[in-house]
Order: sequence, then structure tokens, then C-alpha cells
Amino acid sequence: MKFTEAIKLATIRTLKEDKKCLLFGLEITNEGNGFIEKFPNQVFETPVSELSSTGLVVGLASRGFKPIIVYGRIEFALLAFDQILTQAGRWEYMFGGNYSCPAKFRIQIGRQWGNGPQHTANYHSVFMQAVEIDIFIPSTPSEAYNQILYMSKSKNPSVLLEHRYLNLLDEDFKIEKKIKKISTSKVYGNKKDNIVIITYADTLPIALKAKDILEINNIFPTILNLSFFPKNQRISNKDISFINKFKNILLVDSSPYDFGILSGVQSILSLHLQNKNFYKLSSPNIPAPSSPMLMHKYYVNKNNIVNYVCKILKRKNITLSKVSFEESILWPNFSINKYFK
Repeated sequence: MKFTEAIKLATIRTLKEDKKCLLFGLEITNEGNGFIEKFPNQVFETPVSELSSTGLVVGLASRGFKPIIVYGRIEFALLAFDQILTQAGRWEYMFGGNYSCPAKFRIQIGRQWGNGPQHTANYHSVFMQAVEIDIFIPSTPSEAYNQILYMSKSKNPSVLLEHRYLNLLDEDFKIEKKIKKISTSKVYGNKKDNIVIITYADTLPIALKAKDILEINNIFPTILNLSFFPKNQRISNKDISFINKFKNILLVDSSPYDFGILSGVQSILSLHLQNKNFYKLSSPNIPAPSSPMLMHKYYVNKNNIVNYVCKILKRKNITLSKVSFEESILWPNFSINKYFK
């Protein structure tokens, strides 16, 4: 199942199981999406006015409904940040903890060829500091599917950040009748070498490919992929304890590192852990370029990770093939099934 298909099927399931679940968004009623055909009384097209549409969703959430609104670009959602962060995010706190506003915000985000500097930003750190809001950033189809179901039952306002780079990522997974408990992270690897790669979202496929190359050369890193950042504790004690098993910690981000998610993760880890070596790989602290050649150089690729891990562990350099244009620029058509055997 592709990443986009998992999101669609989970959304259809939430609409089917609860009539109070409503879906809003620009072009959400387009023919072929399958939403308006199946649920004509629960799916609503919104005007090109994100602030007013989001205000409607927040108002409905405060009255017992479970609305979801979809934004095709994070930059469009910026127009509605007052409603998302100030109103929905702080609603229950303002009313003494007994009056919830479980609005759900699905935001498409991140890299995509041709979107350049104006439509590839992420603003992750803004969401991380949005108190009282659960933040979900799925990295796999199963995570996207289960997180949407979990959100639909939650009383908390929630933001799901959907990285477009993952759209063609493929995974076979079992669809459970009961909604699964959501984990904050997933581990890939067996802790043979004393290094953990911490990443999230669109960098996971790249880290997994790098891990494959390293293991062929008898280097065995562990990947800790973060995907759920609960409102009460963005980084769980379980994840902190796991990271504490490693001497070397490499943080890999497709976004600029400064004041981003992994910068925040490192700051928290440094308060809890001692005698650790921290390293980071990330995009430079400038906007993403439009040019394919410049974009190819902007984002972290598998070879960057392989070379840095070798440097950290003081291993011999590995002979690497060039990263293809399709792999670095386009959506990766990549199956992750073998990592779940």
C-alpha cells in the first residue's frame, strides 16, 4: 500500500465509523477522491480562505464534532495558524480542562521537485512549541494509517504533517479492526555498532538505504525513527533511555538543523545524558532551491550518511555509486517491507 493510499483509506474508515467525523479542504470533493461519493453529508469543499475555513472547523470541534481539515501546502496553513495554535491548541486550557476542541489538521509538507523556496518549508519547530497539540509525522504507510485512526478517537487537537516525498513509499501491513496504540518511534537495527542514527519523516528511506550499504560492509548502525510527539512530552522517556545505550548519536534531517526538531531533540538529550558524542547531517540553513542540480546538493542523501558514519566510527571509506537524479529529486518508489520481517 502506498503512503497516499494509506492516508485515503484511513480517512474513509474514520468517516464511515463515526458520523461526527467531517472532512474539509480545498479540492477535497474532486471526482476520483472517493470522499464525496461515499459521504456526501460529511465532506465539504472549502473556499480559498484558510483562516475562515479553519475557524469553522475549530468551532465545530468545540461543539462535539470531530472535523478534519486538509491543507495542500504548509504555506497555506500559515494563514490559519491563529486558529490552529491559539484557538484549538489552547482551548481546553482556557476553559479549565473540561471543554475539549479535538480539531484535526492534516498538512502536506516538505520537499517536492519544482516547489522551490516558496513551497518546501516545514516550520516543524513552530508545531513542536505548540503546547496542548499532539504532533504526528508519519514515515511509513502503516504509521500514516494508524495515526489518522488514533487521531480520530483522540480528544486532543492534532496536527498530522504529511511529507510529500513519501507519497510513493510502499508497505504491506495488516489492517487491524481495533485502533492500535501509537508508538512514539520505531527502531531499525540490532545495536551491533555503537552508533544510533536519529531521524524522522522523509529522511527514513534515505537512512535505511544507507544502513543497507553499511551492513554490506560489516558496519551495523541502528536507526531510531521518531514519528509521534505527544503534547505532554515531545520526546518520551523510553526513547531517551534507548538513545542512552549508544556512545555516538548522529542526527539526520532533511530540513535545516538550526532550531529544528532534531536540534530540540539534542538539547533535551544533553540534559539527560552524559558523555555522548553528538553529530548532525542536515540541509543548509537556506531555503530549498528550485534548480534540480542545486536541489540534488541541498538534501542529505544516502552517501552522505554512509561517509559520515564511517568517519565517526573510524572505518575505511566505502566505494559508493552516484546517487541518481530520480532518487534525489523525485518521489522514491521504495518498498520498506523487508525491514519488517
